[in-house]
Amino acid sequence: MESIFIKKNLLKLEWKTNRALLSYWILVLVLLLIGSFIPLTVIVRNFFLIDTVLHLILYSILSFIPMILFKSRKNAFLLSIAMTPIGYLLETLHILVTEENFSAINVLANNVGVLAGIATGFTVRLKHHYSPTNKKD
Repeated sequence: MESIFIKKNLLKLEWKTNRALLSYWILVLVLLLIGSFIPLTVIVRNFFLIDTVLHLILYSILSFIPMILFKSRKNAFLLSIAMTPIGYLLETLHILVTEENFSAINVLANNVGVLAGIATGFTVRLKHHYSPTNKKD
């Protein structure tokens, strides 16, 4: 049953690779959740906008991994684009928990990160699709 799920829904057939990608995705999501509820942004924001760069990187990773993990383009795209409302939700929760001001720069970095992850994932999918070693199943 497990091998049927892997063969039909995931892009690569190596379970260890897929498990590693999924664990990286969960790790980044947990880091993002922890960072959303810790009020360290005043310290970090004053250090060359590293907070905004971290938003960009984390959201690009969160949208890139589903693009290369799932075989169905529709599912991969929907899971990747779902990071946008999650970003808005986490920003809203961050405001409520830490009582800081709304940061439009962070929301913009979230959305740019999602778009960058989708574009990079789409490029990797195209490269994989047109690879000469790719066999049609």
